[in-house]
Amino acid sequence: MTLLVNEVFRSVQGEGPSSGQPAVFLRLANCNLACVWCDTRFSWDWTLFDPAKERHETRTTELASEIIAELHGINLLVITGGEPQLQQSSILELITALRVNSPNLRVEIETNGTIPPTPQFAEAIDLFVVSPKLANSSVPEKRRLRHRALASFPPDRSALKFVVTDPRELEEVAAVRAITGLPPNRTWIMPEGTTPDSVLRGLQRLSEPVARAGYNLSPRLHILMWGDARGR
Repeated sequence: MTLLVNEVFRSVQGEGPSSGQPAVFLRLANCNLACVWCDTRFSWDWTLFDPAKERHETRTTELASEIIAELHGINLLVITGGEPQLQQSSILELITALRVNSPNLRVEIETNGTIPPTPQFAEAIDLFVVSPKLANSSVPEKRRLRHRALASFPPDRSALKFVVTDPRELEEVAAVRAITGLPPNRTWIMPEGTTPDSVLRGLQRLSEPVARAGYNLSPRLHILMWGDARGR
């Protein structure tokens, strides 16, 4: 089997419940949404980027070897995109191959929550970081909010992460969170921004309302450290 891959790199997880932990990132190509503020358009927007350079069809066996070479000492693989759950069966084969060599490898999936995981896929993933898109994404609601999909993630191994541009959007967060049934303490709120200054301003604006709502405030550590550099 093969996967459509954008890039593989080592870094520190900058967002959500595993923020600050070293990880290997597998960024897959293609997405079923088109968020206006997306900072990884190079993984799916073929009107702006050349798919011949950004989308690489790679055999899962070859990709497993590449990831194992990157892991040395790291025990966390973050599979992101794009939208990874477009390629569930191939990801499952990849994880099976990786765990032959690293049986205790933790695997996180970063997903927009529009595609339900299959039972076999759900069982193989340690944590689903589900990031439903709000109206600020400029994606029509019927495309970005799929109730059946949002309710299908295993509650004991899922967390929510929202990109918020204004504290008033926390009302929208509450409505979307109710679809999933996940509690506030399993919810991370992250400011939109691709520069250190914009992220810091967002964190400052959001800190008090996020605390009042019982949510977690997520930084974007990679932006604070390296700006909008790729592979970070």
